[in-house]
Amino acid sequence: MSLLQRYQSLSPSTRFLLRAFSVYALWELCNSILIKNASFKSFWLGMRNGLIENIVDVSEWIIRILGYDLLRDGVFLKIDESPGVLVGPACAGFGLMFAFTGLILVYEGSWRKKLWFIPTGMAGIHLINILRIVILTIMSNYNYRLVEFNHKYVFNTLVYVFLFLMWVAWVRFLERDQKKKQGSSD
Repeated sequence: MSLLQRYQSLSPSTRFLLRAFSVYALWELCNSILIKNASFKSFWLGMRNGLIENIVDVSEWIIRILGYDLLRDGVFLKIDESPGVLVGPACAGFGLMFAFTGLILVYEGSWRKKLWFIPTGMAGIHLINILRIVILTIMSNYNYRLVEFNHKYVFNTLVYVFLFLMWVAWVRFLERDQKKKQGSSD
């Protein structure tokens, strides 16, 4: 029995887990090897820094629309005399976007449908990151002790719940699509 035949004889959930693990291993391999390449590192950091800059720009715009006097220093946002919020590299959400993309890529479904669903999920993650920075900046103005807890626990939980719900939406979308196809072929 060939390796491909063995793979195809596995249960769908086992094949999914193998593909998911393979994508994760590829991510880690690329991270460890490519980041040492100066050109790739420059490209990668440029993308990440561009996302961070966008998060800070949009957050600043929203906070000002909400009527707060905001001090911005690069990627640091501060209202009045509050401690403020520093938007760091993890705020770009690259790891979360990759995890979401990997989950959708390794699951069933047509590539055409994945090509619109993946950017939708990535945009959702980006929007959550923007809202997180807006809320944390405003929260730091009123009670900074709440910032650390909300940053570490509440918002991390929210983004993982969002990822899970998007994956569930993808699975249900595929199930509805399959039912439509079965109904039209009967």
